[in-house]
Amino acid sequence: MKPFFCSSLSFLLVWLSAFMLQSCVGSGREVTPTIADLQYKTENISPYVNFDVSHQQLIDSYRQLVLITPHGEQYGKEMQRLADLELEASMDNKLSDNEKTVNQGEQQILAAINRYEQYLKVYPERKDNDVILYQLSRAYAVESNPEKAQYYMERLVSGFPESAYIDEVQFRLGENYFVSGVYAKAEQAYGAVVRHFSDSIYYDKSLYKLGWSQFKQNKNEQAIHSFIRLLDLKQQQQMLDELSLSQTLGRSEQELIEDVMRVISLSFSYLDNKQAIAVYFKKNGSRPYEPLLYTELAKLYLSKERITDAADIYLLYGDNHSFSRFAPVFHGRAIAVYKKSAFSSLLLPEKKRFVEKYNVGTAFWAQQSLATKAELQPVLTAHMSDIAMHYHATARSSKKASDFKRTASWYQQYLDSFPRDDKAAEINFLLAESRFDAGQYASAIVEYEKTAYSYPRHKNSAEAAYAALIAYNKLYTGSSKKDKTKINDNLLQSSLKFSYFFPDDKRMPDVLLKTAEQFFDLKQYVQANTAVQRLLNNPQLDVKLKHRAWIVIAHSNFKLKNFSVAEDAYLQVLSGMSEKDRKRKNILEQLASSIYKQGELEREAGNHQLAAMHFLRVARAVPASSIRAIAEYDAATEYLALQQWPEVIKLLQDFRKRYPDQKKWQLGITQKLALAYNNSGDYANAADEMMKLISLSPKDQQQDLLWQSAVLYDKAGMQQQTIATYKSYIKKYPQPLVRTIELRHKIALHYLAAKDSKRYHYWLKEIIKADASGGSQRTDRTRYLAASANLELVKPIHEQYSQVKLTTPLKKSLKKKKRLMKQSIEAYTKAAKYQIEEVTTAATFNIAEIYRDFASALLASERPKKLTEEELEEYNYLLEDQAYPFEEKAIAIHEVNVARIPDGSFDDSIKNSLSVLGGMMPFRYAKSELTDNYVQ
Repeated sequence: MKPFFCSSLSFLLVWLSAFMLQSCVGSGREVTPTIADLQYKTENISPYVNFDVSHQQLIDSYRQLVLITPHGEQYGKEMQRLADLELEASMDNKLSDNEKTVNQGEQQILAAINRYEQYLKVYPERKDNDVILYQLSRAYAVESNPEKAQYYMERLVSGFPESAYIDEVQFRLGENYFVSGVYAKAEQAYGAVVRHFSDSIYYDKSLYKLGWSQFKQNKNEQAIHSFIRLLDLKQQQQMLDELSLSQTLGRSEQELIEDVMRVISLSFSYLDNKQAIAVYFKKNGSRPYEPLLYTELAKLYLSKERITDAADIYLLYGDNHSFSRFAPVFHGRAIAVYKKSAFSSLLLPEKKRFVEKYNVGTAFWAQQSLATKAELQPVLTAHMSDIAMHYHATARSSKKASDFKRTASWYQQYLDSFPRDDKAAEINFLLAESRFDAGQYASAIVEYEKTAYSYPRHKNSAEAAYAALIAYNKLYTGSSKKDKTKINDNLLQSSLKFSYFFPDDKRMPDVLLKTAEQFFDLKQYVQANTAVQRLLNNPQLDVKLKHRAWIVIAHSNFKLKNFSVAEDAYLQVLSGMSEKDRKRKNILEQLASSIYKQGELEREAGNHQLAAMHFLRVARAVPASSIRAIAEYDAATEYLALQQWPEVIKLLQDFRKRYPDQKKWQLGITQKLALAYNNSGDYANAADEMMKLISLSPKDQQQDLLWQSAVLYDKAGMQQQTIATYKSYIKKYPQPLVRTIELRHKIALHYLAAKDSKRYHYWLKEIIKADASGGSQRTDRTRYLAASANLELVKPIHEQYSQVKLTTPLKKSLKKKKRLMKQSIEAYTKAAKYQIEEVTTAATFNIAEIYRDFASALLASERPKKLTEEELEEYNYLLEDQAYPFEEKAIAIHEVNVARIPDGSFDDSIKNSLSVLGGMMPFRYAKSELTDNYVQ
């Protein structure tokens, strides 16, 4: 502090200011930071005079009055009044800029002092002499004689303790003592006012100066107490509140309060206990304006660069006012102090403590108003953000998962506390990043997607959405097989969402395309096709991406059986590929397949013509396709179903030439050609194809195929091939007997027609032999054919027999004819044993005819020469006798034939027998008798 001036001028100014300003207490004034510069207002005790005269005229008038007034009661009053007027005038004149006026004022003050002192001499015991003493002290103050002024004030205090001026005088004594540096006496004087005159206008000033007096004596605790009492008054007068001064304060009051708070701070700072301010209010009761005092004390420490002490004071407030709305304010100031100083190591722990004490969910938060919470939110979010980012930077340096998890916990706390904060989206993104860096991909995905889609669009929306896709891929890679499917499904949905929400993002086409490709891999072809179609609507799509998109469309539609769409898409794919592209061949094959599949669909729908058209298009679209052969083959099949035989034949002939080594098609081609040739009437080629089929078909089919070949050769009129096929069939497949005997019969007939009797007879014997060995397979037909064959085989012998003439020597020719007769009869008998009606009848007829012929031959035989008539007659008789039995046998056999066959059922043989009988002998015997004779 600056020392107070003790000169007469300063003493005068104190009194002058007190005198002139006492009627306007509370007006503004200039106050310096020192006590000596403070000015006060005193009560104006001058009597009010309302005469329309000058001040000097009034003084002159009172001088004349005093001169003429005799000593007495009235004289004293007039003398006092004159002194008062001279005192007032002197005070005005001494303040003038005119030297003469100032000198005049000097004379006036001396005159006033003389009159007051004279008054005391004349009236030493008057009860109201306290007024004279008061005025004398004032006059000496104006005269710049503080000792005298103090003398009279001390007399007033000691002589008139009940004086109406005692509070002011005590205050002025205190001022004199204070200015003189006699702080103990000043304390007593100020203390007297404070103790006894709480209603005095000097009370506040005395209390203020009491504190200063105590402070000057290093009585810091007492000084604090005095100043606190003063602040209590100011607070009651609403001049200050918890954290600020009233905006309506005059300058003097503002500076007074500010000085009080400054000296209180100084006092607390001088105490040994650094927590003295907290101890004081705990002991003496809390004050609403405590925050102001804590603030000033901290500022004081800061001004002295006691950084940690300042921060401790700020923190001390919060520790002792846990639920005060200003606790976080002071805590924040402590953090700001650390931030500005070199104590950055304390910054992070204190921010963490700040969050722990005041965040959402704490007891503090629960007790605060909405306004306080609103003010606190940006501070809390800032601290949580700072803490999280600090740990995030540390984690990025260390690369430790544990550090990233710690980072994430702070971002999470931020969002849990203020989910609707303006920076929530940004923090959510950083939370997702830290989860990702910590390897917590599932959690990262949740946060990325929340960041992207749960907030109004912001700068990180698209980035977060894309980062979620990356996290899905990371999660998929590290997941078990059973979880991969679900993860991939979620990835696909997230990818689609990305494409819908951020259609203009440069990464969208690639994301959407990959999504479509994954849908395809998962066999979700509709989704794949739908996704990729959106890309093609973008005219700015990259050429490479467009190429890939067409591939997905082509493959997807192929799988969806939209083969026409697939065909168009494959053509688009091919248009974007060079001839040397290694993948071109596969795409061409797919193009061919898409065309082929259209044919299949038409075939299934029964549209054979359209099906054939599509199948044939394969060769035109992709000549080198591996399925060209299949397509052309199927086209032929469709024409086959349409019975368009020329088209079938042409296609299959071309096919056979184009693919000569394709053995797998030989069977089908041959079958279809055989059918086509047959239905077109080309039996020869049909038969040839059937013959080819034999070697291509399973064994169980070869027999029938050989038979059909023979039939076709026969229909074609190709007898040589027919007979050869028959013979081959008989050789390979002797069974069934019925068929092979028929074939033998046909072969025999062939040779009969060809007049090849040798081969004819051979095959007749083959018929007989086959039937003979047929066993249970023998049928009426086989027996008939065998029997007929026997009949045919007898004919040459019978003919030989018939050609033999009985000539002489009869014995020789007769022997030959008998031998042939016997052979013929045996052969006919053998045929008859087959018990085939027709054959039996013919056989018996021929036997009868042989007998008849033999009889006739005997009768017509050449007669030996040189026989006499008698001998000839005898000879004839003998011949007749020999011929007769044979005639009888012939008649008997014919009659048996006639008797054996029912009436009306005669065949040619029976009719011949009847004719013979009619010619040979009269019908003199009954049919039964003939039969009996024959039997006998």
